[in-house]
Amino acid sequence: KGNNLPIGWTLEKVSDLGDVVTGTTPTKARKEYYDSKDYPFFKPTDLNEGYYVKKSEDGLSKKGIEKARLLPAKSILVTCIGATIGKTGLIRVSGAFNQQINAIVPKKDVVPEFVYFICISPQFQKSIVDNASATTLPILNKGKFKILTMPMPPLREQQKIIEEIESRLSVTEEIEEALDINLKRAE
Repeated sequence: KGNNLPIGWTLEKVSDLGDVVTGTTPTKARKEYYDSKDYPFFKPTDLNEGYYVKKSEDGLSKKGIEKARLLPAKSILVTCIGATIGKTGLIRVSGAFNQQINAIVPKKDVVPEFVYFICISPQFQKSIVDNASATTLPILNKGKFKILTMPMPPLREQQKIIEEIESRLSVTEEIEEALDINLKRAE
């Protein structure tokens, strides 16, 4: 099967798009790591917001963050173990994350939002599952995650695609709001 990519697009490994980092969990035995929520600490359940991940159930203190891996905002978090393997979030704030997650910290010439949408695409989700260990607890280790591939257009095209998606998302949100208002009126 040939490469059916549009002209100018390339097939890139995840590791070519930025740094790939696996999360860690500071020991729960040290209460002072968790006694304040100075930094969000993301787990797979915190990725439910998908494109707009801002909050986490757990947080880390300033001492706790020293024992974790702090990511910049606009990193892409992909769950790589268990029943929710493939669950993905784009964090909008800086934070740390647990070892069930591999993160992509995109390079300057890569649009984070574009990488997020490729990560949630059926093709990429299938490649996550297909490359995970075939055990009762599916695991996609960092080494295998780094070499998964995704189609990448030139930077300007990435930006245009995201502008188009975001304009459609805002129209969808407006329709949902109008629907909510009208449902309340109908009640």
